Amino acid sequence: MSEKKWSTISLFIIWLLIVPPGITYFFITQMPETINFTYVLLFIIFGMLTAFFPIMRNGQPITLVMWATLPAFLMYGIAVEMIVMQLSIFAILFVTRRHQKQLHRFFLNSIMMFILSLVAAGAFYVVGAQVGSMDFWSLLLGVAVYRLVHTTTNFGLLNMYFEAKGLKNPYTAKDIVFEYATLILILPLALTFYLMLNIVGIASFLLLGFPFFMTITIIRLYSRTEKINEYIKKAGQIGSELSVMTDEELVSTQFIKKTSELFKADYVFLFSNHDQWLELERWYERKGFVERQFQMIQIGEGVAGMVLETNEPVIYSKRKDWGQYATISAPEDLESVLCIPLTHNNETNGILLLGSNRKAAFGDHQLKILDLLGSYYIVALEKARYVQEALQRSERCALTKLYNYRYLEEKLHFEMNRMRLGDIEDLSVIMLDIDHFKKVNDTFGHQSGNDILYGLARILEKATPDYGTIGRYGGEEFVYILPDFSKAEAVDFAERLRLLIRQHAFTIIPDLGDDKYPVKVSITSSVGVANAPMDTDEAMNLLRNADRALYIGAKQAGRDRVAEYVR
Repeated sequence: MSEKKWSTISLFIIWLLIVPPGITYFFITQMPETINFTYVLLFIIFGMLTAFFPIMRNGQPITLVMWATLPAFLMYGIAVEMIVMQLSIFAILFVTRRHQKQLHRFFLNSIMMFILSLVAAGAFYVVGAQVGSMDFWSLLLGVAVYRLVHTTTNFGLLNMYFEAKGLKNPYTAKDIVFEYATLILILPLALTFYLMLNIVGIASFLLLGFPFFMTITIIRLYSRTEKINEYIKKAGQIGSELSVMTDEELVSTQFIKKTSELFKADYVFLFSNHDQWLELERWYERKGFVERQFQMIQIGEGVAGMVLETNEPVIYSKRKDWGQYATISAPEDLESVLCIPLTHNNETNGILLLGSNRKAAFGDHQLKILDLLGSYYIVALEKARYVQEALQRSERCALTKLYNYRYLEEKLHFEMNRMRLGDIEDLSVIMLDIDHFKKVNDTFGHQSGNDILYGLARILEKATPDYGTIGRYGGEEFVYILPDFSKAEAVDFAERLRLLIRQHAFTIIPDLGDDKYPVKVSITSSVGVANAPMDTDEAMNLLRNADRALYIGAKQAGRDRVAEYVR
């Protein structure tokens, strides 16, 4: 049996030993002889309704149930107050909508509320206040002490619980101040309610209940508007952060992380659209990316496939609403689902699906905000692609796709500066040139020459050592920049490279003449090697030294060989 189940069973045993016997004892010993059961029933109804309409603060429900339980205590004592409070806990559990640990939370809250009722009632009697009294100042003192002791004990018990569990206390100083500030609302309301019950009677439930719930409704509507505005503000901030990123993968990573954080989603699935099917690009689960084996989803298959087919967003509050559409890859604890198409210029680029293990975790307003956030993402992604393509065009050779001379020069200065700072000990440069390349062009045509250059570029690229850089220097010349390569290591690598090129047969289709058939062509190369600090400590001198080694030591010595720079 899991640790969580043992914890719940332990709490149940403690609850069974404390709460039912305790309430039974007070029901027998403290229940007044005369009692208006209609009042008690209305207290229960008001307590549960109050729990059903909490005020949300920082994502947490705050219930002002004491405005109903405290008058019940002043009217009939601790037994009725305990009954009203314990029954209200059921409503509080429904409001939280947490399907996990529901029994655990019920037993814990029930035990805590029992203890709080007992301690607060004791404090009420200690200061001389009496249940059923109409002495205003005595009642005011008693109610104030009752509420203060109740709140202080509550925070004390919670702190003890978190320490016992080894958890961080989630309540900040602002939360504590806010809780004590509710005294301003609860005390006069509860005391007025009690006094009016003794003077006006049952009409007090209507006279105070209706304004109370109307006020709570207005506060909730205002809080909802503020919450939506906060969502929009945060979505705008995320959009701004994404817009300045120039790496596609970073844009997607940050978008998924920020979206999961904003919507408190346990799962985020990002699909790319391939016309009639979807490919899962990213799987984000509980604040971490995971690798999962995943089959492609056809259009109309699963929730994501249906959204692709209809191009309309969907929202589901619980698993049974979408379970019949689920694919085999859907997590077992997934409950709420929010799924939107990622569209731009009337084209669906992909599908975004958010999931939560809580029921009713997402609302309609979140769907609209997620749609807005998705638009930010698609625009930022396209911008990043454009920037990357432009950067590649400025840094890469259009033919070979290797780095160009401009990039090689910047990289060489960068690595030389690292050597001066002591980050690396050696820096070697290899310059390679194809032997008799003009003869290749004259025999087979320039397009065939270009094909050989491209094929050679792939060989050189694949052979590049870790942390090395390969680029096209110009024409048929290529340059390697090799940080932390000694001269001997660079010469050895160049020799292996020369043999690899010599043994490779390039397949080309000559573009001179009428016959268009593939032929095999072999080439050789001459290579020059220079090193810093052995040969120089200047970046451009290092490049010129490799060039001299290539032409004087290799080309003039007969080609198809490796030569190192000699002073």
